[in-house]
Amino acid sequence: MSGDGRKLLAAVRAELAPRDDENELVPLIADGTAPRSVFAVLASEELRIVPSDWRSLHTLAARSDEPAARSYFGGLAAGEEQALATLGPLAQEAGLTPDAVRDHEPLAGCQAYPSYFAWLALNAAPAEVAVAITANFAAWGGYCAQIVRGMRTHYGFSPAAMAFFEFFAEPLPDDAAVAAIQAGLNAGTLDERRARRYARLFQAYELMFWNTLADPVSTASAPS
Repeated sequence: MSGDGRKLLAAVRAELAPRDDENELVPLIADGTAPRSVFAVLASEELRIVPSDWRSLHTLAARSDEPAARSYFGGLAAGEEQALATLGPLAQEAGLTPDAVRDHEPLAGCQAYPSYFAWLALNAAPAEVAVAITANFAAWGGYCAQIVRGMRTHYGFSPAAMAFFEFFAEPLPDDAAVAAIQAGLNAGTLDERRARRYARLFQAYELMFWNTLADPVSTASAPS
């Protein structure tokens, strides 16, 4: 038997869920106790992460033998391109000039996630990556929704500055991901143990991203 892609995705999400609340930054933004300077660092890091993830997704699409996987990763890449266009207003309202963005020294704890994603894009079976990234989407979207509420309530950002987080706060249907995962199961190219490992590490690196930004030392030199 090849297995059921939708059930596998649901099972991996359930396995990750207990750690979703280990995000130390998002609750601070939600209740308005995070310094406004954190948005400058966040924007600077995302301006490096999004283009990297865009390339990783295109790499995965190019490496995919199954049409469903090519379509899935290609669609996600298009979304990253849309999201990148929304980061300018966030950076500007967070107090960043183009020179400040250029001169920002990336934080290792923030850049671990896209670095691992790039490794997966080159080394992992695409269907296994589809399990890993999709399993984390629900938590990422939930974080973004909380950030939007916090930005609106406590920080006075404009709708344009919140657009990046609003874009990702909208949940994606699972159908395209499930089709890619199922194609991998049917072709025998998806190892469930590896997919779970990749998902666990993805979650760990994402939490590292947020918790690095929650460290006061990380935001001490950002514009206020």
